[in-house]
Amino acid sequence: MSAVTTPEPATERACPRCGGPLAPDQEWCLSCGTAVRTRVASTPAWRAPMAIVGVLLALLAAALLLALVELSGDPQPVAKAPRATPAPAPAPSAPAPTPAPTAASSPGKPAAWPTGRSAWTVVLASTRSKAPAQRRARRPGASGAPVGVLNSSDYSSLSKGFWVVFSGQYESREAAAQAAEGFGKDAYPRRVVPR
Repeated sequence: MSAVTTPEPATERACPRCGGPLAPDQEWCLSCGTAVRTRVASTPAWRAPMAIVGVLLALLAAALLLALVELSGDPQPVAKAPRATPAPAPAPSAPAPTPAPTAASSPGKPAAWPTGRSAWTVVLASTRSKAPAQRRARRPGASGAPVGVLNSSDYSSLSKGFWVVFSGQYESREAAAQAAEGFGKDAYPRRVVPR
């Protein structure tokens, strides 16, 4: 006789959460939706990477802002510009005419810069406050040249925020440099261009 094996009856399982019946190949409970044989992966953690990206973007914005501030600064100082080495004096064949300064002034009153005029001048001093500049401008210039005061913020060729004591207007840098020699080592030629 031949032996026939009969399959063992499947044992019925129950949901661990609600106790509902489960088939042998069933992975989810049909009553409550609990995962019976399936492992559910946790959601990825995005907070830490997002915080790092936020901090890096803030640092990048700060660096960009600092770079823009540095680039927008005025690199041209007004006070104490280096003096050019004077050219050798020409042979004394005939005395060279010295251009006469054109600023008008009254005795004891500082000279005024002509409105809209671009020219070279001799810078005698520059200060942050007006009173010391005016006191210096009341002293006579070299060989009686008129001395005046400029507000550097009104001129594009000068750094803003200074009161500049000047003497004369000259057509060339060389003429202004020659006139500067009569004022001493701190005087230097400078181009004045209105805004």
